Amino acid sequence: VVFNVDYRLAPETKSPNNIKDFYEVVKYVSSNAESLGVDPGKICIAGDSGGGYICLGAMVLLAQRDEAQLVKLAIPSQPMVDDYSFGDPLCMTVEERYDHLQRRHAYRLIASDLNSQKSCPLMFPGKVSGEILAKFPPTVLDSREFD
Repeated sequence: VVFNVDYRLAPETKSPNNIKDFYEVVKYVSSNAESLGVDPGKICIAGDSGGGYICLGAMVLLAQRDEAQLVKLAIPSQPMVDDYSFGDPLCMTVEERYDHLQRRHAYRLIASDLNSQKSCPLMFPGKVSGEILAKFPPTVLDSREFD
């Protein structure tokens, strides 16, 4: 059974509200598994690109709330993970330099307030603490050089 999450998109909806949409669907499916014909022990979450970012953010939220056990497997594919694009372009590969301004723009569209969210793992899942990371569900992270 596949549930496609129609999470709200940026720039109208800012982080973390788009992540909370995905999280709420996971909670709903888990809570209503029997009536939906779903085995609650086999819930998997996934997303690709921007959806991979939303999936990874939902993993952070589930782990922060000690609810990661609701998910048997998570597969964030090509997620936006970190804020490296705000670093020094001279430290980036040629390809990263070519793309870093677009990534910065994407994060500005997603963020409620980028300055106050710089350390927020819901905004930048790569900044999650080791303690929270250890609570993640089993994860297959699909990463490619470029989206």
